[in-house]
Amino acid sequence: MKKRFSVPTLIVACLASIALAILCITSVFVFKFGGKDSFISAAKFAAISNSIENHYVGEADMEKVSDAAYSAMVEAIDDRWSYYMTAEQYEAYKQYQKNSYTGIGITIEADEGSGLYRVAVILEDSPAQRAGVKIGDLICAIDGKTLAGMTSSDIKKIIGEKKGEFELLLRADDGTERSVTVSTELVYSKPVLYEMLEDGIGYIKIKNFETNSGEDINAALDELVSNGAKGIVFDVRNNPGGLLSELLKALDHILPEGDIFVSLDKDGNENVRTSDTSCVKIPMTVLINENSYSAAEFFGAALSEYNWAALVGSHTSGKARSQINIELSDGSAVHISTNSYLTPNRVDLAKEGGLKPDIDVGLDDEAEIQLVAGLLEHAKDEQLISAIKTIKERVDK
Repeated sequence: MKKRFSVPTLIVACLASIALAILCITSVFVFKFGGKDSFISAAKFAAISNSIENHYVGEADMEKVSDAAYSAMVEAIDDRWSYYMTAEQYEAYKQYQKNSYTGIGITIEADEGSGLYRVAVILEDSPAQRAGVKIGDLICAIDGKTLAGMTSSDIKKIIGEKKGEFELLLRADDGTERSVTVSTELVYSKPVLYEMLEDGIGYIKIKNFETNSGEDINAALDELVSNGAKGIVFDVRNNPGGLLSELLKALDHILPEGDIFVSLDKDGNENVRTSDTSCVKIPMTVLINENSYSAAEFFGAALSEYNWAALVGSHTSGKARSQINIELSDGSAVHISTNSYLTPNRVDLAKEGGLKPDIDVGLDDEAEIQLVAGLLEHAKDEQLISAIKTIKERVDK
């Protein structure tokens, strides 16, 4: 005989089951997201999001709304080096860490006469070079859309977002126009450039400390020294920093035995990195400026504290924090500061307000613009001229 339950009993049982389910779900959220307060905050975020979606009189892009909220959350910790990245931004960031970007392999500069942008540099074997783009060409339009009045950032964004082939309308120096078909691809940009200047002075431009930069710095230094360089100018101006591992490869190769880098976690625990006895002893200078960040600053600081190089240029920014990327389930990420960095002598460049040059030399506005674009001629670079002079004085001693 089947046991029968009264309607009130069934209702009570159902309510109990629902309550148990809610309790279980709540427990999961509390465990997963860090406690009651975090769960309440998540519920509040959902309530606000639903209010906008269901009651706002206009049209709301809820993905944009959510991304703005995530960004604001990270910005609220008041750390200029921590930020939120959308999935698209994070993918571009990962490409940048590999010294790659989506583009056609050109550098452009403003042409005041036309209001357009002129091709100043073309990377070897780049899509632009293969398509027949020439240095000096003015870019008039992309897929029929005129570029007059746009900024260089606007143009880079338009090109970077192109998928497949597109048309560039170009104007040569003689005024003739032609159209070329080009397509974007992942373009590799060398992080280190080097050359032998006059009087046996080696010049090494370090654009960043991302992937492969450490090996490239060491290879450039060794080649210049083997070719008879009397001194070396390292240029880390406008260098945004990069990977600690790449910085350490370079410092270990250049400096003698001893501490070369120190980091502190949030509890104050110290992690010291050291160099071996092998080193490169030759007169050196390091060019720095206000856009030398993080690894670029600590490269200059380490060489300076070992009396290995003189610092020439302008005061740096003082970025003495390291960050990690925490990837989220949708491919977005949080870039957040986790450690403080100290120089070998335990100096916190953030508290010091940056790295001060031994020889303070500035550039005029036009030279600064040319430097950022990578187009400043050595003969017009007052900071480089001063760095070379400093090396020559050391060589003559």
